[in-house]
Amino acid sequence: MSLLSYDTAKPWAASIKRQVLARQMPPWPADAHRSMKFRNDARLSEQDIATLVAWADAGAPKGTAADPPPPSSSRHWLHPQGLAPDAVIALPEFSVPATGEIPYVVRRVKVPLTQDKWIAAIQVRPGNEAVVHHMGITEIVLDEGISAEQADAFSILSRQLGIADGALTTFRAAVADPINSNAYDMLAVYTPGSTFESFEGASAKLLKAGANYYINFNIHYTTIGTPTKDRSQLALWFRSKPAEHQLFRSPAATETIISNGRELLSDDPGTKAEGTYVAIPPIPRYADNYELIGISAYTAPVTIYQLQPHAHMRGKDFTYAVVYPDGHEQTLLTVAKYDFHYQPAYELDAPLQLPAGSKLVVTAHYDNSRNNVHLRNLGSGELGRNCGPDKEAYFRRQNQTWHEMFSPLVQYSIDQPKAGANKRDPHVLRMVEIVGCLGQEPASGWALMNAGSPHATTTQSTSSAAIHSSRAVALGAQEFELLGASAFGPQRYANHKVAVKGVLIADSQHRRLNVTSLQALAETCL
Repeated sequence: MSLLSYDTAKPWAASIKRQVLARQMPPWPADAHRSMKFRNDARLSEQDIATLVAWADAGAPKGTAADPPPPSSSRHWLHPQGLAPDAVIALPEFSVPATGEIPYVVRRVKVPLTQDKWIAAIQVRPGNEAVVHHMGITEIVLDEGISAEQADAFSILSRQLGIADGALTTFRAAVADPINSNAYDMLAVYTPGSTFESFEGASAKLLKAGANYYINFNIHYTTIGTPTKDRSQLALWFRSKPAEHQLFRSPAATETIISNGRELLSDDPGTKAEGTYVAIPPIPRYADNYELIGISAYTAPVTIYQLQPHAHMRGKDFTYAVVYPDGHEQTLLTVAKYDFHYQPAYELDAPLQLPAGSKLVVTAHYDNSRNNVHLRNLGSGELGRNCGPDKEAYFRRQNQTWHEMFSPLVQYSIDQPKAGANKRDPHVLRMVEIVGCLGQEPASGWALMNAGSPHATTTQSTSSAAIHSSRAVALGAQEFELLGASAFGPQRYANHKVAVKGVLIADSQHRRLNVTSLQALAETCL
């Protein structure tokens, strides 16, 4: 449907009335009653809805003003002030076949800068929205003497050999995730529903310049039954002054993953799911409520700016929540009806500061049953052959549409103490592992009793080898309050000897552990 003129809009008046009354349009999947406030909230006001309904009920009368001129091609760039981009990076044209499975396409374009720049706004524009499933965009540094063409050839060969991209030639992130050194800062993300993105106040993203610096486009194409072409673009708007807060974007709440109540181990067999450290079991055939819970704790203060859940056709719902170091919990985002056809990024109206010792918990459910409308009428193409409730859904790397993903993206900054401030405040806390007896206290909930001394750990999750070693650790006489333990189903392990990992939060009055792993070692505490 077109809304460019009165004549094209009028026939849709009754449909517009139905859609806005049901709040189906404009789409806004976040549950306003169970989410924080977002500055890009697309919902209409009650007054807007009343105006549209009255117009439709009156027979859709024409106003007195002339139709506005159609948008110009420059409006492809959506800067609210109409500013042209400072730089536009266009990819080579890519031919998408009519059918078949397309491995992820990697394109690397040299950074067109002579000095580092701070990005104030960014927009990813697919050339053909019908075939671009999503794009992940990062900045990389190639090895000395390696060209982008050679790196592309090595990537193709790595894929053919079934080994990781970068195994035959090394490249590194130009801007790494400071919390997870193995992850790249995602410069930009395109999913259906994402458009122009600006960074408010004193925050911005960093684009590095250098001889071997490239912008890396990782593109997931899907076929549509007819051959077509795509030429996507990236637009950048720069700020004149350095940012006070550097923004980083990466999958969060993936240090520990719980699948249908079972905490997954880092040495479980299988291919580690994209963006995680574990092999996630496939969604069974006809399963209608497969659950994943992802957890990551922060040992230093961070500020959250944006949330963006990503899954595929079976994604059912997402909830982002925080467990604070004093034990109270807060829901940040609830998407009760996730739709992979429309995946906006939710930009917090006010950045959320999390103190050291906080923990992010993301819960997602997946529907692989006949009740899932996205699994109906898949046709006879690749989707019809590989998807559907009669097929298991796997979490892999370089996932196709019929695979699944658990990718709860977060954009954040690391809060640094100001010049002259006490460097111990805000302080960095420790990740520790403690062995003790799991019990309940009426006042504080779950606690670790008869616990031994905390031991420093570099990981938030655990492995079968670590569990085996922990069984020999003796009990002690200490006690720790456990925060956010309910995700691990602790009632199953009451009065058991357990190994617990988490952020240690200790002061003169409390000894708390914000839990990131909880594993039973023995059925008794003897």
